[in-house]
Amino acid sequence: MRFSLTTDKLINVRTEALVVNVFEDEKKLNGPLEELDLALSGAIREILGRKEIVGKLNESLLMHTFGRISSPRVLLVGAGKRRNYCSDQLRMVAGTATRVLRKRNIRKLAFFIEDKIDPSEKSQTIAEGVTLALFEPDTHRTKKEEDKKEVEEVIVGVREGVKEEKIKTALEKGQIIGESVNWSRYLINEPANWATPSRMVEEARKVAQQGELEIEVIDESEAIKRGMGAFAGIAKGSEEPSFMVSLKYFGAGKEKPPIGLVGKGLTFDSGGISLKKDEKMHEMKYDMAGAAAVLGVFKAIGQLKPKINLVGLLPLTENLPSGKAIKPGDVVTALNGKTIEITNTDAEGRVVLADALVYAQEMGAKKLVDLATLTGAVIVALGRGYTGLFGRPQSWVDQLQYAARMTGEKMWQLPVPSEYKEAMRSDVADLDNIGSSGREGGAIKGALFLEEFVEEGVEWVHLDIAGTAWTDGESPYLSKGPTGVGVRTLVRLISDLEAQDGQSQKRKE
Repeated sequence: MRFSLTTDKLINVRTEALVVNVFEDEKKLNGPLEELDLALSGAIREILGRKEIVGKLNESLLMHTFGRISSPRVLLVGAGKRRNYCSDQLRMVAGTATRVLRKRNIRKLAFFIEDKIDPSEKSQTIAEGVTLALFEPDTHRTKKEEDKKEVEEVIVGVREGVKEEKIKTALEKGQIIGESVNWSRYLINEPANWATPSRMVEEARKVAQQGELEIEVIDESEAIKRGMGAFAGIAKGSEEPSFMVSLKYFGAGKEKPPIGLVGKGLTFDSGGISLKKDEKMHEMKYDMAGAAAVLGVFKAIGQLKPKINLVGLLPLTENLPSGKAIKPGDVVTALNGKTIEITNTDAEGRVVLADALVYAQEMGAKKLVDLATLTGAVIVALGRGYTGLFGRPQSWVDQLQYAARMTGEKMWQLPVPSEYKEAMRSDVADLDNIGSSGREGGAIKGALFLEEFVEEGVEWVHLDIAGTAWTDGESPYLSKGPTGVGVRTLVRLISDLEAQDGQSQKRKE
């Protein structure tokens, strides 16, 4: 698929379908709608008058033009109320249009969307929305090639006088981000007999090679030698080899501390000896969504080449019951020397993340973000619409939350109260991996456990994506299945940090 620009009037653009948005309850036509309505002899005004479409977000109506303009079709897409209009609304419009038109085997479409959004931001957002909408979780279905519908070209209309190179760069960035998210979704969607730790290592190597990144792969025996007893303890229950993988990107000189990204990489989680119920256990293939998101970020960064330093840690293993598996009551020692009593083997994610967080800091990271499908408790607290966000200091939390808001990924901050830490203490070790007080505050206790492996002075955010890594329903630009949550937020965060560093450098000069 390719993106292109045009400064032609929309009535002159040769494409299979024009996409134009309609704001809710607006009676007066203006901009592209007014221009189209005049060319179509008042047809749009008549349609709106009959309330065939009223502009509610993600409504759509396809109309034929019968040769009155260059495009044979116009798709009207609801954009919601104008006062609420933002980049994510535009992303939804782009996604809705793509999914509607793709089902009709339309391969070439054009966007002329009347709004006040910056043309560069608008172009990037459209490219993201279109690209995200193309993913389908049907990799293993057998189907005839001729049945497959693909979008080949997307034209974005801009006014004359804009800096076209800037718009082209924005379109390219949007497509890179969208494709990186889709690639993460593809990994998450793959069955656990395909997406094994070894196969994930292969994919990480490809990302490293394509993006000219440094990669280190630590196997189980080496992890034990280095003192990663928490990771190795969980890994020993699986017959599959397990690995701690690190990726490094240096865009700002190696002397500057990197940002550390850590992703939980349980390629299948049965619960171990504390076996889960069989209901929906097949979905536990997505327990590596955090690691897939980190890989997706590095895939994008390898192409975008920001002037910033990053390290990524991926603890890749399975959690299975076997004669070698860790047992409730066992004690393991993490890389920082803290001991952990395993009272529930199904709280394994935080255990493998402990060593990854410590190793990221050993690699020099002073700012950390971890992503993990960590707790069912976060779904009870926030449902499936919001990622649970925890961290310190508040300035780092705010910065990540701003990036999430700008990309349309909903996150809600939850506390990490020190008075709850007592519940994480063990009678026989430093920490209990599940904590006392039963199921109360489960998501908070998970975050508090992780905080024990973050040094004082290191800025840290934990994202519990258990409720948002997977969706059972479709949205405008997301099909049913994996969402790739976190990739767009983190790429935006990195872009914001790069911009801040650039401004700081200018002030020094």
